Amino acid sequence: MKPLPRSWLLLSSLLTAACASNSPPPPASPPATATAAPVPSAPAGTAAAPAAPVPVRSASDILADSIKAVGAPDAWSGHKSVHMTMTMTFQAVGITGTAQRFATAGDKSLVVTEIPGVGLIREGSNGKVFWSQDPINGLRMLDGAEADQARIESVWNPELRVNELFAKVESKNETGPDGKVLECVVLTPKVAPPTTRCFDQISHLQVTEKGVRPTPQGDTPFSSTVSDWRTVGGLKMAYALETQAGPITFSAKVQSVVFDQAMDDKQFEPPQPTAVTPADAPAASPSGKAKPKAETKTKTKAKTGTGKSPPAPTK
Repeated sequence: MKPLPRSWLLLSSLLTAACASNSPPPPASPPATATAAPVPSAPAGTAAAPAAPVPVRSASDILADSIKAVGAPDAWSGHKSVHMTMTMTFQAVGITGTAQRFATAGDKSLVVTEIPGVGLIREGSNGKVFWSQDPINGLRMLDGAEADQARIESVWNPELRVNELFAKVESKNETGPDGKVLECVVLTPKVAPPTTRCFDQISHLQVTEKGVRPTPQGDTPFSSTVSDWRTVGGLKMAYALETQAGPITFSAKVQSVVFDQAMDDKQFEPPQPTAVTPADAPAASPSGKAKPKAETKTKTKAKTGTGKSPPAPTK
């Protein structure tokens, strides 16, 4: 399962600020009610024995089982590119948009998200440079924690390159949304904040992800659930994602997945800033030097009115 695209959490942070400025006042506190009588405790010796704790397996074993659950080794290495289309819905504000993700085995990636009323958000990498462009922050070359996270998101099959991408990998158990124990891996990148991914003990497929994403508007905590796993091209992929980021909840649903589609490498390059030439900038001469502006000279005609120079005086 690919990490949650940073551009989606950027959208959440912008919508969070908008909701905060228009949020209604909190409801009045309900009147105090009488305290209910305490429930008598069960007689001694009748309490159920606590369940034995589930042992914590190593992170390497948890990830190895997850990789096997997603697909066979030849399926992981058998594809060179992927193109995904998705729909995104922000429930609190009633907005639905579209998203596309392009990626290649050369660690080139591009996520294009279009939201009505917000505009077009693009985030990509040519395998070396990581960039982002949106209507609020413009075109930016990413660095620091943002670049570290973008690198992880752009890597082809990051599950197979954990030791390369993360400075520390730890395991623990957590309780899932349905009360069942999940096996979790805490992934700490080299610069960016850590994220925690949790997997079902039986299917070994991912169930949740949580962490913090840095954005230009500040750090954004998030918590996601993934579901609706389907087999495409020999690999299992989650077709549904629901994320809580602050007061904003949004869902994403995959509409199509196409492997090994021909792609133009130019789309992964950072856009070139538009050069603005001042209207009064001097033009260049063939020699490469700027031509001076033409000056307007006013000639004074002779008083004779003929426009000719007066005759020379006679001796």
